Amino acid sequence: MKAGAHVSPGVIEVQDWPEPVAGSGQVKVKVTYTGICGSDVEVLHYRHPAMRLPIWPKMPMIGGHEATGTIAEVGPDLKGDWKVGQRVGLSFRAACGVCYYCRTGHENFCEHDTLASGGFAEYALCPEGVLYALPDDIPFELAALIEPTSIAVHAVDQTELLNGQTLCISGGGTIGLLCLAVALKAGAAKVLVSEPMANKRAIALSMGADMAVDPLTEDLAAAGAKLTGGRGFDAVIEASGKIKAAEQALELTDRGGTVVWAGMYPFEANFPIRPFHIFIKELKIHSVFVAPYAFERTLNLLPKLDIGHVVTNIYPLDEIAEAFKNHEKGESIKTLIRM
Repeated sequence: MKAGAHVSPGVIEVQDWPEPVAGSGQVKVKVTYTGICGSDVEVLHYRHPAMRLPIWPKMPMIGGHEATGTIAEVGPDLKGDWKVGQRVGLSFRAACGVCYYCRTGHENFCEHDTLASGGFAEYALCPEGVLYALPDDIPFELAALIEPTSIAVHAVDQTELLNGQTLCISGGGTIGLLCLAVALKAGAAKVLVSEPMANKRAIALSMGADMAVDPLTEDLAAAGAKLTGGRGFDAVIEASGKIKAAEQALELTDRGGTVVWAGMYPFEANFPIRPFHIFIKELKIHSVFVAPYAFERTLNLLPKLDIGHVVTNIYPLDEIAEAFKNHEKGESIKTLIRM
């Protein structure tokens, strides 16, 4: 089969790989689309913090974890009634269900999770637990957004927003815009999106944001004060992965507010925090790592979300290297690879 493989820092190539065979408890999926995530860019350049772990696979490796497709082969000993030809959306990991974290409501920290093989390939080998039956009203292009949308669902859950409250979203990329769509559906009344790229600000406004501000040329704090009557936001979701934005999120919240760091930050990065500032506001600070128990809800939400603008580029697998180069320019939002 053809696959997009990471071979060295900054280099991804289309190579011939052995076609997988479904074993016990496994399903082989013919991949239709796989999205390029910001973490995939970090893997491409060998910057992803998880690459430091001994369990990280050796290069070359097939990346891609935002996949969708149809079942091509089912292995023995499956618990579900999966059929060849069935349309599915994919998570990239299946929790074990029996470790301490799975049993205490934190499957995102599962100690024995099983991963699907990379989605930048014609076929992916998947443990049964990553499969989600795809309803007929969800096209494959939209289904490729299930995994990042589940992150947005988890991030908005973490804000604990009530109907009618205010929200600031830092970063108008894929996660930021998906958080916008989910938060509006959840009842956020006034939403500001902070994003330096003009095309992304325009999309945020078209999706329902009340304000879209360029943080490099405009006073974000002043804009937030104007939108919230001078009080600050009930919640801030930081989705840009920028350290300065993570720090500023603490300043943008109102008393009793919540900050959610939903970006991925450099391993060595840090910034000063004033404990008194957090104390006097009684701030709550959360972070997002994977999305526990969110896929079923995400599937229910997808057809009801205004997220069609998020997919801006589609490249064939043969052009995956060019797709990464274009994605890194920062103008595209979600880039899909078509197998």
